[in-house]
Amino acid sequence: TFISKLSIKSSNQMRMSPEEKRELDEWVEKEYPKSMSRLNSSDPYHRLGKRIIVTGIFSYVLFVLLKVDFFEPLAMILLGLGMVVEVLALLAYFRSLSNENKLNE
Repeated sequence: TFISKLSIKSSNQMRMSPEEKRELDEWVEKEYPKSMSRLNSSDPYHRLGKRIIVTGIFSYVLFVLLKVDFFEPLAMILLGLGMVVEVLALLAYFRSLSNENKLNE
């Protein structure tokens, strides 16, 4: 049927010639170290953001279980702060991408 023809056609388009595969492998070998350095530049922010968010979740769980009013606003503040730090991590990552593009020009 029509759908099976589409899937066969798209799978044929994904096959690469040996030359294309070699070019792709060369590109990956060249670009992989750059990508890892970009990820490592935003990693401290990302780890900190994750820790803050997890602490906020635990604070909220304590609020629900213990009914201590102090934990609810603390949880909301920590969750919001964690999201802000995660946004900063993304900005650091994207900034490293744009700086690399300027260097290549």
